[in-house]
Amino acid sequence: MKGRVQGEVSECKAGDALVKNAALADYTHTTAQQTRVLESSGQDGLVTRAPLPADKSLDVEAIHIHAGIRSTHGQQNPHHHYPNPHFTGHQNPIYSLKETPSDRLKTRQELLDSLLQATSVSNGWEAYHTLTVMFPHHIHHLSEVPKIPQRHLHHLARLLASKKPRTRTLFLRLSAVLTMLHRSGYRIYLWEWNALIDCAGKRWRKCTLEDYKAAVEVFSKMTTPPSENQGDDENLAAEHDFWYVQPDIITYTTLLYIAGRSLDPGAIRHASNLLRASGLPPNRITHLSLLHYYTRTGQLSGVRSTLRKMREQGFEPALDGINACIWAYGRNGHMDVVSTIYRVLRHNLQPESDLGEYDIEAAVKYLLDVEGIVIRDDIIPDEITYTSLIQTFSYHGQIMKALNIFVDMLSTPNREPKALVNQQAGEPSLYQPTLAAFRGIFLGFARHAQKSFPPRTAPGSLSERLRPVQENDWNLDNLHQVFKAFINLPADVMPNERLIYWILVSFTKASGGDPGKLRKVFLQLEERFGGGWGGRLAELRQNIFGNNGSGGQ
Repeated sequence: MKGRVQGEVSECKAGDALVKNAALADYTHTTAQQTRVLESSGQDGLVTRAPLPADKSLDVEAIHIHAGIRSTHGQQNPHHHYPNPHFTGHQNPIYSLKETPSDRLKTRQELLDSLLQATSVSNGWEAYHTLTVMFPHHIHHLSEVPKIPQRHLHHLARLLASKKPRTRTLFLRLSAVLTMLHRSGYRIYLWEWNALIDCAGKRWRKCTLEDYKAAVEVFSKMTTPPSENQGDDENLAAEHDFWYVQPDIITYTTLLYIAGRSLDPGAIRHASNLLRASGLPPNRITHLSLLHYYTRTGQLSGVRSTLRKMREQGFEPALDGINACIWAYGRNGHMDVVSTIYRVLRHNLQPESDLGEYDIEAAVKYLLDVEGIVIRDDIIPDEITYTSLIQTFSYHGQIMKALNIFVDMLSTPNREPKALVNQQAGEPSLYQPTLAAFRGIFLGFARHAQKSFPPRTAPGSLSERLRPVQENDWNLDNLHQVFKAFINLPADVMPNERLIYWILVSFTKASGGDPGKLRKVFLQLEERFGGGWGGRLAELRQNIFGNNGSGGQ
């Protein structure tokens, strides 16, 4: 946690570079009015900002340092810190094209071409990174040298904006590129601001109120018109409307989603108030963003209310909305509703014939009238549906239901847009087992498995003879069947260490901690997936094998 706090302080200082230019900087009073967030305690507080560096001339350089680009001023060999295998012949930075030899100009053009033609984030960033190392005038913008063309910068911004998942590094890199656009006198488009807001709120795996505040601060920079007092930037001051960007519904939906991920009621109220004040009507994704919040906070009344509002405003949940409902009701233990949703979806795929038309119509009517869930007859399950169901039923202890859904999945043609097609039959291939599905099942075993004991013989009383045997389905035999299928996954499928750990926990519980069984399972996992794991897996291996690292009994 300490490392994250230190990183956030550095990151905020770097992020300030985007607005230190007079064209975007003077927004203190407006920000104070626009970005109030209710704290969890209910107190009204301002979104805090990191202190500004004393030397404002270093602002742009600072953000590039944090994003992975450092000024080479005063260094004899910039490539000592930032090697580039493609251009190792040029060791000294250039601060003016008047002193640039022809080979350097050729290298610069090659880098610009590489940047514009890049189709991946890594290639695009490498070209941009090398440009700013070899030609640091692109950071400091000396008047006698040309800038990186805006078409190249916008192309890199689009590559970064399309990258998933969002990370802190991605946020810093996109912020650096947008800073370069701004300082070069180019326009920052609305979609670029929206992407930066999204990255600001998703820098870390776990979202907090601080992440929402970071997103709101980007929103304030985006929406605050520049001050009339622009200092030395008179040309930019004249372009008052050039810098002001009007948010759209995507902007407000992104803020609402980030607020929901923070699980902070004050953040949700703040984001909702921003949307309401904008006068923009919510779209379908806006409503689905609220579903996520109500799901995580256990407010099924909010889920039902959101679904009702969607229907009143003419929005159907579609498949992604239905999957969100499965997760909402499953997470909160309403497995009867989850089962009914799945039954209707399977009926759309394979109509029921043995239960009668009335039964399925009654299920559809129940979902609509009681829960407000609308399922069109052309909506069928996808991989996310099956995975969510398997994880949900496994978590709540219904292993046979989870396994039956797993079998349904593996016997169903995958008709999703980018699914593989069986070339011989000319038909869609069947769904393949996924690590996410296996993870849900193994987590279920880790949660519910018990060692099976042989039944007692010769019960004494009549009541004992008549009492039904309570068989636990989370047993070692069923775990072996699942594990066998897992080991036979395609060769290119590699689980992470967390999944390996939960498999071993599952066998520990199901076998009662049988050392021989655990050694055998561990060796099978190492043989299939390579082994060499560290951390708690290394400790677990030591506990299982002791000093006999070879795995002997």
